[in-house]
Order: sequence, then structure tokens, then C-alpha cells
Amino acid sequence: MRHCQELAVTTMTETRDKRKTWYDKNAVKREFRVGELVLVLATSKPNKMAVQWTGPGVIESKLSETNYIVRMEGKKDKTQIYHINLLKPYHQRLERINLLVNGRGGRKSGT
Repeated sequence: MRHCQELAVTTMTETRDKRKTWYDKNAVKREFRVGELVLVLATSKPNKMAVQWTGPGVIESKLSETNYIVRMEGKKDKTQIYHINLLKPYHQRLERINLLVNGRGGRKSGT
């Protein structure tokens, strides 16, 4: 029995190490700073399988390597703890400015 137990522990350890190596090959380390804007992955109330990105929220503080306190704007400045897997950086889109440029270097015709 003792030999079987040792064999099982050895096999589990080897398997764990192989899986960790495979996972770490493609894993991307993410980290957020206090004050940074993020989007939060939220589930829908009627259908928990339907998810959408909400936000932006502001990182208030970092609790650990994987947990952050986020303040969601528009929710009465309510803060909540989120795992890093539920967060992604928020990139604000540039405002579109439509300019009408005259083909003659901006001069009015007839001058």
C-alpha cells in the first residue's frame, strides 16, 4: 500500500508540473496600477452564461497579485473586489473630429 501511495503522489506531482509548464508558456502576466481605468467582465442577471464588459472602473487598490478593489463610476462610487481574470485595460477612444478642409490651403475662393 505504501508503494502505491508513493507512486500516486509522484505521478500527481509530475503531472502538475507538466501542466503548469504548458500553461505558463502562453500565460500573460497582467498588472494594474492604482488610478488606472479598467473594464469589468459582468454576468447578466437573467442569463448567467451571457457576459459583457462594463465600465470603465477605476483601480482603487491592489489587495494581492490577483485581487483588486475597483470603483465603478455611476454606481454611487461603489467599490468591489475583482479577480484579475475579470479585468482588462480600458482604452479611451479618441474623439472623432470632422474637419472640412478647402482644397486651396484653407483660403476662400476669389481672394
